[in-house]
Amino acid sequence: MHFEGLAHPTRLTIVERLAGAAEVRVSELAELCKVSQPRMSWHLRILRRSQVIRTRREGREVFCRLDREAIAAHMRSFMRLMLVKGPEGDLSPDPCQTQLTGEPAQ
Repeated sequence: MHFEGLAHPTRLTIVERLAGAAEVRVSELAELCKVSQPRMSWHLRILRRSQVIRTRREGREVFCRLDREAIAAHMRSFMRLMLVKGPEGDLSPDPCQTQLTGEPAQ
C-alpha cells in the first residue's frame, strides 16, 4: 500500500513539494498541481492511507506534511525484503539479484 501512494505523477509532485517544506496548505498543492479541490482531496487521501503524509486542520485550512517516520519505517521494511539471511544468519545480498547481474547487489 505504501508504494501505491507514490504511483501517480500528481502524488509524486505533492511529495516533492512537501519534501522541501515543513507544511503546505492543501489549496497551494491544488494550485501547484492544477487540479480541483475534490481531486486534490482524493490524492491526499491515498497518500494518507499509504502513510506518506499527515494532515492537520487549522480553522478552514488544511495543512499537509510528509510523515517522515512512517516513510523511514517502510523503507527499512522494504530493505529487509531485499536482503536474504545467509547460512550464518547474517544478511547477504539477494542471490536472485546476483544471478541476474552477475555481481552481488549493492
